[in-house]
Amino acid sequence: MQFTSQKISNVTLIRIQGRIDHNTSKDFENALKPHLDECISGMNKKIIVDLNGVDFMTSAGLRALMIAAKTCDKQKAEIAVAALQPIIQEIFTISRFDLVLKIFPTVKSAFENLSVDAVGDYGNNLSS
Repeated sequence: MQFTSQKISNVTLIRIQGRIDHNTSKDFENALKPHLDECISGMNKKIIVDLNGVDFMTSAGLRALMIAAKTCDKQKAEIAVAALQPIIQEIFTISRFDLVLKIFPTVKSAFENLSVDAVGDYGNNLSS
């Protein structure tokens, strides 16, 4: 599993690539943790997790997202996932995670919903 993160305006975008399973779930949690810590400290209140590059996720990955959602909720922060592959979308639907997290079909639509200010900056980052 690989990840990158970038701050775009008032939103942190975290991109995940690869499998999220029992072997990589701790890495996934560690990738999310500094950004959740920013939510706790009040530095950042909006996170988008781009799962376009994830083709497999076990309950361990869902657990990490549940913890992230609860942490954000306590801090009046927002977390959303975007660009789920069809199999991951199905897992979210079956496990009812679509009721726990905001899910968007694209990263751009997540930006449009979470931060109008960041939409233009996100578009500018696509071309660079």
